[in-house]
Amino acid sequence: MHLLYIDMSGSTGRSDERHFVMAGVSVYERAIYHVINEIEDTLQRVLNTDRIENIELHANAILSGRGRWRSVPRDVRSNLLHEILGVLHGSSRYNLRAFGIVIEKAALSPDDPVEHAYEQISDRFDKFLRRKYTRHDDPQRGLLIVDKSRYEETLQGLAREYRVTGTRWGNLRNLAEVPLFVDSRASRLLQLADLVSYALWRRYERNDPAFLTPILDCFDQEGGIFHGLYHRKFAEAECDCPACLSRALRR
Repeated sequence: MHLLYIDMSGSTGRSDERHFVMAGVSVYERAIYHVINEIEDTLQRVLNTDRIENIELHANAILSGRGRWRSVPRDVRSNLLHEILGVLHGSSRYNLRAFGIVIEKAALSPDDPVEHAYEQISDRFDKFLRRKYTRHDDPQRGLLIVDKSRYEETLQGLAREYRVTGTRWGNLRNLAEVPLFVDSRASRLLQLADLVSYALWRRYERNDPAFLTPILDCFDQEGGIFHGLYHRKFAEAECDCPACLSRALRR
């Protein structure tokens, strides 16, 4: 089984933010223990402390120096984000895949960006599992684990709907159950998903690719196309982001 840990960046209601991001990290079940160890070993090494039990990795708080991070120098905080994201290239990298849905809110209006992003990420994760079976003879099921948020009721309803009617692209045949909602404080892998979603948000909202570029090759892809990275924009707008460019080059 593969577990997709999902978190979000950006707000659907803020008019001063153009983008909403939903992103996830898929982990093969037998690799979960090892990935958590890599994250915590990295945290101990960068902060030079063994007392990490109550340290939550929340990208926005780390980079802006809020709360407990106020006393940590900015270069150390920035390096910590890079190093934790580097776990995607660590010893468990072959058991990890990143997924990201970036919504330009004005291009989707009046539709709900949360609903659109969830449908996209569910379908792309399902297709990832399908390819493992049809092309690599590796039958696997999947489970979505989502950070608790005000969107929980909405996403639960969508999940039930997809089980009955499917998404607009067809039935989800490889998901074992409706999503589970977990407090991110209890899950290092949800915290890793938070860092991935923030890296995407910085790239699209602030035009800052510093955190995303080193992990681009970790997003699900095949045949030169980023299947696991999707950018919803105005149809007529040109875009040279990795998601859009990989599709344009195949036309």
